[in-house]
Amino acid sequence: MGFRIFRIRNSVLILFMLFLSLNTMAQKDPSLEDLIEEIAGSTDSELDYTSLYEDLNYFLNNPLNINTATLEDFEKLQILNDFQIKSLLDYVKRNGQMLSIYELQLVYGFTVADVNKILPFVSVSGIKADDHFKVKNALKYGNHQLFLRGQEVLEEQVGYSSISDSDLLKSPNSRYLGSSYKIYTKYKYNYKNKIYWGITAEKDPGEEFFSGNNKNGFDYYSAHLQLNNFGFVKTLTLGDFEAKFGQGLVLWSDMGFSKTPYVLNIRKKAQGLRKYSSTNENVFMRGAGTTISVKNIDFTVFYSNKKIDANIQDSIDNEIASVSSFQNSGYHSVPSEIIDKDAIGEQIIGGNISFNHSKFKIGITGVNYKYSTDLLKDTTPENQFKFQGNENSNIGMDYQFGLGDFSFFGEEAISANGGKAFLNGFLVNLAPQVSFSAMHRHYDKNYQANYANGFAEASGTSNESGLYFGLELHPIKHWMVTAYFDTYEFPWIKTGVDAPSTGYEWFVQTDYTPTRNLSMYVRIKNEEKLGNKLTESGVDELSYQNLLKLRYHISYRINDQLSLKNRVETAAFKEESESTDYGYMIYQDVFYDFKKIPLSLNMRFAIFETDSYYARIYAYESDILYAFSIPAYYSKGTRTYFNLKYSVGKNMDIWLRYSQTYFSDTDEISSGLTQINGNTKSEVKVQLRIRL
Repeated sequence: MGFRIFRIRNSVLILFMLFLSLNTMAQKDPSLEDLIEEIAGSTDSELDYTSLYEDLNYFLNNPLNINTATLEDFEKLQILNDFQIKSLLDYVKRNGQMLSIYELQLVYGFTVADVNKILPFVSVSGIKADDHFKVKNALKYGNHQLFLRGQEVLEEQVGYSSISDSDLLKSPNSRYLGSSYKIYTKYKYNYKNKIYWGITAEKDPGEEFFSGNNKNGFDYYSAHLQLNNFGFVKTLTLGDFEAKFGQGLVLWSDMGFSKTPYVLNIRKKAQGLRKYSSTNENVFMRGAGTTISVKNIDFTVFYSNKKIDANIQDSIDNEIASVSSFQNSGYHSVPSEIIDKDAIGEQIIGGNISFNHSKFKIGITGVNYKYSTDLLKDTTPENQFKFQGNENSNIGMDYQFGLGDFSFFGEEAISANGGKAFLNGFLVNLAPQVSFSAMHRHYDKNYQANYANGFAEASGTSNESGLYFGLELHPIKHWMVTAYFDTYEFPWIKTGVDAPSTGYEWFVQTDYTPTRNLSMYVRIKNEEKLGNKLTESGVDELSYQNLLKLRYHISYRINDQLSLKNRVETAAFKEESESTDYGYMIYQDVFYDFKKIPLSLNMRFAIFETDSYYARIYAYESDILYAFSIPAYYSKGTRTYFNLKYSVGKNMDIWLRYSQTYFSDTDEISSGLTQINGNTKSEVKVQLRIRL
């Protein structure tokens, strides 16, 4: 389908949106969701942002006291770069405690936009928080929350359609075993930042519920307990937890951001051990861990033992002899998936020791994995250097130190087979209005780290070398320019590329924030890399593939009740010797808070058209609390959604979300068991939160 963005009706719509935007004088204050959208908007993956959301939500309800916060406290906020954290600490040390939150504007390295961004998450006070623990206070003032959520795709999918018993017997994986709705429930408790505990349970679409293989109800259960700062015990975790150390080359059992518009925030801010309350059913620890703090030294040890999903390859006398891969989808809705559920055992033992000085930090992390059976991958060139067997170990050293206007960081690691991984970078203030970041990474093709999540272009921390540069400019008041350039190479073949390959990516964004009441930006992002091209002879050869995206975005508030957002984005995908595939997407967001009733509404209407899936465009969507949606806009059609939140008193909130995608050029959506015979896909979500 041809690219027709200059058709009259769409041109008129774009001009109308721009006219409406430029004639508006206000914008809603930066929010938790705005920050997550800025991070999520830079990726094409639908990641789980639960941990980030919970961290920011904690500070939203318990603002961080700038006058008493430590380096570690500021790093937990995840928003500030190294220069800003150092500048804040130096300002308070040099001038004494801040008297007003707006004094932030006097801190070196903070613009009006920076201040507005962190304003909801910080406070100033001359009183240091009382960390003395009392059981009666924990019982009386602890925060209890219970979540109940249900969601379902309204149109019938092939996997839920009727089929004869004889056909089902012939093809047992041709239909889902359970119902089409998804159920999620969570109970969480916290007392300040001292005690956290909770339970999470989930049933995915198609999974059985209180029947069949799930006679005990949900397909997935998770529980955690975390205690902080009890004497020399800095952290104690029991049940399910995450472990994040260094720069993620050895251990980072959570999502890890790489390239984002925050070009100076390239250093990962490790938090060590922390509770796990998300719904990824395989990538977490289950057991116990603790961090002991003695003066400037932190000692961490942890133990995990759990079952994980795996694709069974061979069995002897009903005993699993080997598996061909680990499965991370978490879906157990057909017999073949149920067989893979909890197929093998995984034992992880690890630890970290770190020395924390006011001028530098250095740490050593070690981890050992053992599996109850061998992982034996298919004999292909791609798998030649990947982990196989039933045991693996990693050890690494990380560092961080400042020197004048420079901030250096890095990690060096090695796996049991001798494979190595290195990451080293720095940030520097070249002038009051100019900051620069640089980072080099090299991951051997035979480096094997099952829970690593280092800065990378590809999904794994192996078989990659790259050099990244970032630049942040504040040329004149109210304007900011951020840019990065990343060049990388893969010395061995990888999925979708049957030979060593190279690529590069560059990004430029210009932000304009004239007042607290208005912000907009223009973004251009270009990536070119080698990928497989199928020739007429059926032989794979590499060809250069280029993807260029251009975006204009504006946010503003009409009044205290009504806020709007607009976006126009285009994409152009070009494979050498082939014609260019184009695409565009335009959306209008509306946010409205009712005055007389405790009801809030937000909605979106979007139109899109792309020549192919290669020219698809991703856009972050507002969703109900702790749910995330970043769909791909492709083909031709419209997408609409609305979210309602109603508060019943102070202790109960109800969310309702409805979304629908309409395709004007097809009568089938998706394929396989999720195929819909029609041109619309609609989904409903309902969530209840009770607070005590």
